[in-house]
Amino acid sequence: MEVNEVIDLIEERDPENSSVRLYFTDKKQSGRCVSYSPSIDADLQDKMIGMVLDTLYDYTETPQMPFSPIGSKEGYIETYSTREVASYREVYKSLEEEVVQRRSPKGPEVSRLNFYCLRIDVDDENGEILIFRRLNKFSTLTRKGFIGKFTTGDFNELDDDLVGIDKNIDLVVYNNEILIINHIGLERVFSISTQYQEKAMETLELVEESNRIENFEAFKEDCLNDKRVTRILTKILMEEGRVEKVFQNFERVIHAIEIFELSIDVIEENSKLVYENKSQLLDFTRVIRDSFYRSIIGEREGVDDSL
Repeated sequence: MEVNEVIDLIEERDPENSSVRLYFTDKKQSGRCVSYSPSIDADLQDKMIGMVLDTLYDYTETPQMPFSPIGSKEGYIETYSTREVASYREVYKSLEEEVVQRRSPKGPEVSRLNFYCLRIDVDDENGEILIFRRLNKFSTLTRKGFIGKFTTGDFNELDDDLVGIDKNIDLVVYNNEILIINHIGLERVFSISTQYQEKAMETLELVEESNRIENFEAFKEDCLNDKRVTRILTKILMEEGRVEKVFQNFERVIHAIEIFELSIDVIEENSKLVYENKSQLLDFTRVIRDSFYRSIIGEREGVDDSL
């Protein structure tokens, strides 16, 4: 999906035959979502559309790259499929007419909101565009003070059920593809840290099947308790066949340990690596990911920790 494609769809839509809806969502610890959709007048709809377009114009020349759990590359927009986001369906389901709360959130409900979504229904042929953004909440300020405004010479306190909407965008969704403007936005809106844990477990199951790591249970526990490592293991799972190929060439694993002088012992007639403590986690994950290399021309030795 190109940013210019999204801009064209928004600019060329017929306001008389397309709708704009705003949703505020509370994503529960259980993963269940509750969304509220208060009415917004035509002027506010136009203002929000204008803010979205202003932001998208800034990214018309920005290159794109596939999403990586490990991190993002400055100056790039990441792309990802909604099918790869485990909680996407739950979020989207909460926006459906049958379950959405057609009212404004109130009191404690406001403080629990996580993000908002602007849905632009283009037309029957082109479907909808979803814009996601984490919410700016004023709960900290209102707990320690108050917010007010000047009206006709007076200064009045505003209700403390406040949220802020700015022109920034975290995610754009169209045709089951996500444009990730802000890398952390995907993790915050869809809470995919749980997904990282699940994907890391799948990678670890492949590693366990190889039977190449002594003290595997301790290794697995330490991996799952380290957020950086769960991201690396998730990325490894996206690199099809990487784990299997590494352990099929175990003599090369041993060779890499020797060349790079890794603090990893090999036992049982050079058939197993011994995991001892957390200080080895990064080296073990680099071995599993096949990150060690020697260049063809200069025979430089190095470690590839690329995204």
